[in-house]
Amino acid sequence: MTTPQTIAEIVHRIERAMQRVVQAIAPLSSAQLLETRLPGDRSVKDVLAHLTWWDQWLLLTLPVDPALPDLGIVLPLAEQIPPTNDWAHEMNAKVHSYSQTRDLEAIQAEFTTTRKQLVQRVSHLTLDDLYNPDGLSAQIGQPVAPLILGIYEHYEEHAHEFEQLV
Repeated sequence: MTTPQTIAEIVHRIERAMQRVVQAIAPLSSAQLLETRLPGDRSVKDVLAHLTWWDQWLLLTLPVDPALPDLGIVLPLAEQIPPTNDWAHEMNAKVHSYSQTRDLEAIQAEFTTTRKQLVQRVSHLTLDDLYNPDGLSAQIGQPVAPLILGIYEHYEEHAHEFEQLV
């Protein structure tokens, strides 16, 4: 699949990937969402918590958009993000451990809310925000385009995992 060329195309691809995840898990019961049937001894609940954490991290990494309401996000484990460039794997393990005792319904609600917030935030970005190294990328200290384009890639990866369960 080719890379979307406009913000509208990017948002559409993100929404499609998110919908694919939602559709893949819709037929599963609450008990099935809790079963560790995915690689790494993970459940669907664990992966929903994982997706939510990364989406919240991205929402907090991007500068606040004054045109949007305050998101009210408190990122769990934020104080445990290591000061290195290669910390994703370590945080995935911490998020997995953290989510073990969390309630399925709370994770599902947070997952739904965060998805909506992320789509809204991305829809307010411009191509300049994504690709100008002196703009938003300079503000956050890393390229923005891979973060935004990575949203749909991340969801597509996990949608594929979930589709194998049904």
